[in-house]
Amino acid sequence: MSQPSAKAVYVSADAAMQSARAARQANRWPEELEAAEAAARLAPERSDAWIMVASAAARLNQHERAEEAQLKALEVVTDPLLRDRLEVDRAWSLASQRRFREAIALARADRPLIANDPISRNILGATLVTIGMGAEALPHLEFASKLLPERPDILFNLAVVYRSIGRDDDAGAAAEKILAIAPGYLPAYEFLGDIRKATPAANLVDRLREIRGRLAPGMDALFIDYALFKQLDDLDRRDEAWTVVKRANDAKGKVQPWSVKDDEAIADALRALQKTIPAPAASPAAAEPPRPIFIISLPRTGSTLVERVFSAHPQVRSLGELEAFGRALKSAGGLPPAPYVGPDLAGTARLDWHAIGKAYRGEVAALADGAAVVTDKMPLNWWYAPMIAAALPDATLLHVRREPMDALFGAYKLSFGYAFGWSYSFEDLAAHYGVYRRLMADWKKALGDRLVEVDYEALVSDPDAVTPQILAACGLEFDAACLSPHKAEGTVSTPSAAQVRQPITAANVGSWRRYAEQLEPLRALLQRDGWVDANGDGVKA
Repeated sequence: MSQPSAKAVYVSADAAMQSARAARQANRWPEELEAAEAAARLAPERSDAWIMVASAAARLNQHERAEEAQLKALEVVTDPLLRDRLEVDRAWSLASQRRFREAIALARADRPLIANDPISRNILGATLVTIGMGAEALPHLEFASKLLPERPDILFNLAVVYRSIGRDDDAGAAAEKILAIAPGYLPAYEFLGDIRKATPAANLVDRLREIRGRLAPGMDALFIDYALFKQLDDLDRRDEAWTVVKRANDAKGKVQPWSVKDDEAIADALRALQKTIPAPAASPAAAEPPRPIFIISLPRTGSTLVERVFSAHPQVRSLGELEAFGRALKSAGGLPPAPYVGPDLAGTARLDWHAIGKAYRGEVAALADGAAVVTDKMPLNWWYAPMIAAALPDATLLHVRREPMDALFGAYKLSFGYAFGWSYSFEDLAAHYGVYRRLMADWKKALGDRLVEVDYEALVSDPDAVTPQILAACGLEFDAACLSPHKAEGTVSTPSAAQVRQPITAANVGSWRRYAEQLEPLRALLQRDGWVDANGDGVKA
């Protein structure tokens, strides 16, 4: 059978579906999607074509396209069980787009027909933990894994939930089971390495090197390299560790190009937009709850720790990393939601800031479960600080800053999937950091006391003194539980999950110095630009 291509022409929907099924069996997902879309165009009444479009698009992380196809399928499907399954799939598509309000409504709907369907229950669990509701996700995933104990993907979802709610022993056991039944399931290696520190007696180095030797160049090989770096770093085998992480970043930078010119264009567009914001009212009208606290920062700067401080407070619910504000802003400007931050806001003026704030508040209210105060930890919101202040007069903006070398090394040694293309070379790290610091300096001038600076090093060195100051800046009374954020309930889904489940410690301050020789070119670039001194210590602005 000939393989479908951009020029493929099908005489019937049956022929297109046949090609789509063949492509699926061969794991040629783009070809599957192309052929299934052709079948759906030829026979829009065929639910199987739309369902195949949705599943192929989801595997390719084209979640908006998947949702469109799911809605098309729902127009023609009458079977109640299949409709429920499609709605569950749509909840996942919405969560993957960070449209959490819509996703949670579908995920929480009463669907007795799928109560004994492990596949749908697995999808519901994955959806809920993505939203940040690990406790609600757990029963779904435990049920699914009990009925399908040999499915590594279901076990992996269960392990993720266990880790997110602080059950690391159970998470490690689930990951070990995955490796026992499916040694080729690569995500389990990185996961296990994140929750268990490698020791000479118990580590994954040999297994990872054996797998790495069998892999062709590509994303899977890079995935293993980042996991291998963590193992070697734990074992203090620094030369080997650096060779691995540099190899991974050099390769990643080639497949994910980034240009500082794009960042500068975004910064210029947002500066222009900020100048159009009217002066705030002397006495802004009282807003409906919940009152938002935005935790903004570069990645790997301690924002998850700050979030956990608030999670321990009885009046606060932490909502994780939302895309709700950027979506509301771009929707008001008549712009598509992706990318989350881009230069497309240039020239967008006369926005209704009250309407943007109302749209944001409506999104988060569905997730707040009645909490008076919520936190939103989307790091990329640092771009939007003055827009947040204009749309939400009652919001507090906490800017978490960390020593530049620690922050940037933290980004360099971690794989971010397809995000943060600036994090794979020293030149790009330094260039992006400069854009960030200059724009945040402009925002501080514009916002004054509305932008609260949080020093990570001060927090971890003296939490008893700094924590009450942070709470007071956000209009919250001190609560002693906030001094033990590792004990707070709630889901943690970031790479810092294991770290923030431990008591506050300053042990990671200056961690870049273990690789000072290898990181010297980055230090020199940052010193050239005025961000650090000759010793690598940050220069205070």
